[in-house]
Amino acid sequence: MRKILLLLSILIGIPLLAQTKQHISYTVKEGDTLENIAKVYRLSPNDIKSLNPALAEKGLQKGMILLLPGEEVSYFNKKQPSGFQTHEVKDKETLYGLAQKYGVTQDDLRRYNIVLYKKELRKGQELTIPVYKEAAKEITKGKEGLTKYVVKPGEGIWRIAQNYGITQEALEKLNPNLPNPLKEGMEIWVPAGVTGVPQVTTDKALVLYQVEKGEGFMSLERKFGLSQKELEKLNPELKDGIKLEAQIWIPKSNFLDYVATAGLSQIGMANNTDANPKVKAGMQPANTKRVSFVLPFRVNSIQAGNIADIKGKLQKERMTAVAADFYSGALVALDSLQKMGFSLTVNVYDSNGSVQGVKAISSSEALKNSQVIIGPFAPSAFNALSEVITDDNTAILAPLSNKNIELRPNVFQTVPTIEVQQNSMISFIYQKYPDANIILLSDAKSKDMNEKLQSSFLQAKSVDNIQGIQSALVKGATNIVFVSSDDVVFLSDVIRILYNTAGISAKNKNYNIIMATLDKGEAYDHNSISNSQLSALKFTYPAANRYAGETNTFISKYFKTYKISPSKYAFRGFDLTMDAVLRTSLNGNFLKEANIGETSYQENKFQYIKNPSKGGGYENRAVYILRYEDLQISEIY
Repeated sequence: MRKILLLLSILIGIPLLAQTKQHISYTVKEGDTLENIAKVYRLSPNDIKSLNPALAEKGLQKGMILLLPGEEVSYFNKKQPSGFQTHEVKDKETLYGLAQKYGVTQDDLRRYNIVLYKKELRKGQELTIPVYKEAAKEITKGKEGLTKYVVKPGEGIWRIAQNYGITQEALEKLNPNLPNPLKEGMEIWVPAGVTGVPQVTTDKALVLYQVEKGEGFMSLERKFGLSQKELEKLNPELKDGIKLEAQIWIPKSNFLDYVATAGLSQIGMANNTDANPKVKAGMQPANTKRVSFVLPFRVNSIQAGNIADIKGKLQKERMTAVAADFYSGALVALDSLQKMGFSLTVNVYDSNGSVQGVKAISSSEALKNSQVIIGPFAPSAFNALSEVITDDNTAILAPLSNKNIELRPNVFQTVPTIEVQQNSMISFIYQKYPDANIILLSDAKSKDMNEKLQSSFLQAKSVDNIQGIQSALVKGATNIVFVSSDDVVFLSDVIRILYNTAGISAKNKNYNIIMATLDKGEAYDHNSISNSQLSALKFTYPAANRYAGETNTFISKYFKTYKISPSKYAFRGFDLTMDAVLRTSLNGNFLKEANIGETSYQENKFQYIKNPSKGGGYENRAVYILRYEDLQISEIY
């Protein structure tokens, strides 16, 4: 029942995503209300509620990431309109003239009339005009050599003066009667032709950090390793104390250390294998990452009918369930990244699980402008999308399939192929057990696998039946017995005979045996297969993903959010989304960072290698070698 409730909560707002509409993310700020957000984005509060089911349970909270229907715009006026009026465009009217007439900026007009980003004004067009309590002003040059600057949240006079290379006194002279503290959204005069980026005088680059509620010098020292004296040297205004949500300068190296350790530990990724050193050294959280999901929610086929009907359809629609699971894990990753300081623009599309569904959304400009696209699931739908979006600034990630993916130059097959997994296992045995006695055994249906092993291990002994195993074993040597079969009865007999022959239950073992396979099929999960005997035989095999365990930070966070344990697809959604954003954060281009090496997360790891022979795309070559040990499955390579 909880599984169905999860699916309903994920899918409840998907009807808006099913067509070609774009969606953006919005981070709730202090003082925001649902009504104000709705006004700014020209929505109704119900529009927002339908896309964000968590609002019904938790209400609007600062820091919450909301999914909003609409197009991303390039300008955001911090002032909130108190209302709106309409204007019918007359002949020869211009955007500049209308902005002057109504006391707003041209960007305000574009923001509330999205069509103006793409088309010119036309006679008879009806425009929505925002009404402010105080008229907004166009940010243009005014006094000679000066330009207007809009104050950001938490900025002080000293900070802005430093950014523009002048003293605080000089800035105050440019702006008589300047209030202290400054108010967010107010406009002040600053020198023109200066970028506003601080001129760093040390050999360390700085990043701007917004102080969280309740943070003092001690907590900042624990977080960034900087003493109060060091912080005050970088930020002289701190000598008067730390103000709520003030923005302060932190050396980039200290900030990245925090993000890659303390920040990552919040989601269970603090150890060195999870925070790839190259990612840690180069990621840039502040730059906005544009990520799109194209998933087979199939909302159109589900939304009709009452709740009982919908639940019944959800139980039958396996791909919808998988998509919801995957996306639920991705949402946890996006939330974690947001808390780590990453700026994200997220778009979600319903592919309807078909080529036709993909074609319906492939013309979306937001989709084309994504830095990373995750999905679709099905190879046919995925290939249809990658055929259209070929820009090398956009990486398209195949999230679940490792078959029939057309490896175009901007395509990433994120699941290692069966061949890659098998070759990794063979290489592992070569490196770890160069002197082992290799024995090959298969049932009648798996002779091809035996032939592959025989060509890889030329000295291997191939036995025709189970009874021939003992004669092939060597005492005092490491005997690796490769078993190729997915037949439950056959496997059960082999495991029992190997266990008894090895004499594991006796005080002195007769033989040192490691049971192995290149392909661990579903038969190994059958009730008649003894896990204790597999553990005693150190059963070893390759896999695309590992077992994360019963409890860790991600599992706890997921359960707290959804009241259900994450499935393997939720893990996959989390890991792939996390890796995609972290790689993109290095320089804004996923493809350019394909060769940074291996990165590892909860249940999945990634190491992309370009394959020129298959179209120039990339394959994930990161494979786990797993082993049953002490009644647990351990990662040994």
